Amino acid sequence: MRITSLDAMRGIAILGILFMNIPFHAHIMMGYAPFDPRLLSDTVMSAFNTIFFDGRFRTLFSILFGAGVAIQFASLQKKHLNTTIFLKTRLRWLLLFGAIHCVFIFGGDILMLYSISALLLIKGLELSNEALFKKAKKLLIIGSILCLVYAGLTIAFMPLDQQPIRGSEVFIEMNKEWYGNYIYQVITQAAFGLIVIVTSPLAILWQVLGLMYLGVYLYRTGFFVSGFEPSTLKKIVIAAIVTSALCLLPQLLDNDMPFAAIPLIASVSAIFMALVYAHFIVKACQSSGSLLNWFVAPGKIAFTLYISQSVVLGILLRWVIPEFNATATLSEYFLISIVFTLIQIVFANWYVKHFEQGPLEKLWRKNYLRSAYKKQQKLAETGE
Repeated sequence: MRITSLDAMRGIAILGILFMNIPFHAHIMMGYAPFDPRLLSDTVMSAFNTIFFDGRFRTLFSILFGAGVAIQFASLQKKHLNTTIFLKTRLRWLLLFGAIHCVFIFGGDILMLYSISALLLIKGLELSNEALFKKAKKLLIIGSILCLVYAGLTIAFMPLDQQPIRGSEVFIEMNKEWYGNYIYQVITQAAFGLIVIVTSPLAILWQVLGLMYLGVYLYRTGFFVSGFEPSTLKKIVIAAIVTSALCLLPQLLDNDMPFAAIPLIASVSAIFMALVYAHFIVKACQSSGSLLNWFVAPGKIAFTLYISQSVVLGILLRWVIPEFNATATLSEYFLISIVFTLIQIVFANWYVKHFEQGPLEKLWRKNYLRSAYKKQQKLAETGE
């Protein structure tokens, strides 16, 4: 039986990720290039993103990914199937899809990192709830410290005069190389994705893995059905407010802070904010007339929607209106994200009324089940 809050949460997470990704769909290496002097609207929008969006939905999706692995693990056990074979095969196929997505469509792919993290998670699925929580807490502390260290290094060694400034010679040259040159885009995206994966053990991998452990713990303790106890929620809300304020403070004190450092700092407050979001989504889904029910359908075809974001916005921003990125502000990117999000919500709700699975979900399931059954059969024949 599907848990409605999980689908709604997954839908909100996958749609929310777009709001932070959109400048990178335009240019993966540059992302959002600031104006000089920095626009007041950008400062306000950056602060708004820091509080409500930056890292929040990636964090939420990481938690949900862990919960999804736990659900698959329990289902395989009930069917008396080899959990290790089926889970590893499922994740390796996702890793392949992620690699194709990264190289040919969007270098900011998250599927590869999630697949690798989840492969490490498999070893911990037999742990008790208490051990799961301790593991999650330990990994999150380590990952958060590393992210803050890298944020400090970014601020120290990447001052504003080393960033691509809107309209500068560096900005113009980077755009000239990037737009209209698909081969260059493919090579750059492959290199970017490789760098992210290779360097992930130095920081982000441990935070993502910790979030997945937390997702397993929350699923097994019934959080996605009942939410937090009031006393626990109060502590998490206070932590979310305090860490978000501390995250926002450097931006207010240093108007020249590199944009690349902001997500690293925000990743800490994102942990608590994502949990607050998750709690209120669970509670809202308990009401049959909740507006959040509109997000259930996107959650059921999240894989398809995630890839469609990259395809549609990559074509739009790199090929149809590349000149838009020369003058676009954070507010304008935000508006495009809202419009496309509404389109995806409408499409998803129409799609699930006519089809049981999204096209990519179906393709993924077909391939990994076929591979897993072959491996299990071969294992049975050899008697290993």
